[in-house]
Amino acid sequence: MSLIIGIIVVLFIAFVTTNQNTWVSLSYINKKYLFFAFILMVFAAVIDALRIKITIEAVNEKITFAEALKVYYISNFAGGITPFFSGTLPAQIYLFNKNIKNKMSLGKATMAATIMPLIKTLVFSIFTPIIFFGFKRTITNYTILSAIFINGAILISLFFFFLFILAVKYPDTMLEIIFKIQHLPCILKFSKKVQISRLFNRVALEIKEFHKSYYLLKQNWIKLLLSTLCTIIFWGTFFLAAPLLLKGFNLNFNLSHVLVMQIIFYFILPFMPTPGGSGAAEVGFASLFSFFVPLHLLGLFVGAWRLIVFYFNLCIGAIILLTEIKKSKRRKRKVK
Repeated sequence: MSLIIGIIVVLFIAFVTTNQNTWVSLSYINKKYLFFAFILMVFAAVIDALRIKITIEAVNEKITFAEALKVYYISNFAGGITPFFSGTLPAQIYLFNKNIKNKMSLGKATMAATIMPLIKTLVFSIFTPIIFFGFKRTITNYTILSAIFINGAILISLFFFFLFILAVKYPDTMLEIIFKIQHLPCILKFSKKVQISRLFNRVALEIKEFHKSYYLLKQNWIKLLLSTLCTIIFWGTFFLAAPLLLKGFNLNFNLSHVLVMQIIFYFILPFMPTPGGSGAAEVGFASLFSFFVPLHLLGLFVGAWRLIVFYFNLCIGAIILLTEIKKSKRRKRKVK
């Protein structure tokens, strides 16, 4: 679904925007910059793998760089084929808990997997409003709509951040909330069932484990700062792909404007309900970058951007995941 929706939307944009000038412009595209954009995505993956490794070490666990890189690509693939990128977190938790050499407890795996998107949310929540309002004059056409989206996204992000703080710092309060939810009249008839009751008990146990891991994070705050730095470098690298593509298409642009547009775009993208944001990503990117890209090149530009920053990583993730599934099957056969 993710692939089909994305490809159909890209083809539609290309069909609407393609004319004779498109074919003439193809000969002027500087392929060197497109190649650099691919290299940039590989570098971004390396930085994110480093971030994963540092975060795991912050909870006193071990993971090799190769394993961290595998976690990045597989979880990126899982997020890319699920609505709201919801597959990323459970994929990481599973891999930390089951698929690395030094397997982690479920509580620690959950803590490590949760802290990374929270750091990203914190970085975006701090920098997005500052950058947005700092460059507001350059994006006057989208100011009101963007402000609504940003404020909504920040509120949702801060709500999840609040739940995280509650779970790690005030576990008893969180347990009381869960107990009250469990005994709500509308939930009570379901919570009496063995499976649902076990689920609530498991959540309670994980919150306690989560709380223990929090003190490990406090002790290793330097590693958390390094993880935050890696997050900033990762997104900084990621945001350079579009400027490189614009350069490859021989287009003039305002770098600060391009960066602001991408920050707004990537803050909002995880809240899109389609698998991997497909469809919404292409349309959103096309509308935002119509500022810099002539109509006859817009379809090509959006297609190239999506190929480099999304499908390229998706393909690598799919190959690594299939390899891991084959290895798992071989291990099971040996056990039998």
